[in-house]
Amino acid sequence: MTPWLASLVRRWHCNPHLSHTVDLVAAHSGRMGIMALEIFGRDASRELLAACLVHDLGEWATGDIPFDAKRDPDLRDASDRLEATALADMGLLFDLSARDARRLKYLDRLDAYLWAQHHAPQLLTRQDWRDQRAWLDAEREEVR
Repeated sequence: MTPWLASLVRRWHCNPHLSHTVDLVAAHSGRMGIMALEIFGRDASRELLAACLVHDLGEWATGDIPFDAKRDPDLRDASDRLEATALADMGLLFDLSARDARRLKYLDRLDAYLWAQHHAPQLLTRQDWRDQRAWLDAEREEVR
C-alpha cells in the first residue's frame, strides 16, 4: 500500500503561485508516461515508462522539494538519497540508461512547464521560467 499512498503526495505545495492547484504525484506520473508515448512512440522503453510511473514516489519520505531549493547541492544530494532509499524500500528503484535518464528529466521538466502554463501562465514571463523553456527547447532534439 505504500506506493499507492505515495502516489497521493501533493506537488507544488511550497510554491506560492501554484500551491492552490491540486497536482498529485500519480497525475504527474501519468502525464509523463502519456508524453513519453506521444513523443517517443515505440522508442519509449519499458524502463522509461516504469520510471515515469514511480520516479516521484520517493517523495513519500521527503515531500515535494521545490526546484529552487534543490539548487543547493547538499540539500539536493540528501533529498535524492532519501527518495532513492524510499523507492528501493518499495522495490521500485529502476536502473535507467543514460538516454532514458535524460528523457525522464526532460519529461519531468516539460510537465512542470506545461502545468504552470495551464494554471498560472503569467509566471512564464519570469526569468526562471524563461530559462526552463530555453532548456526544454535545447534539450528537445537531444532526447529524440
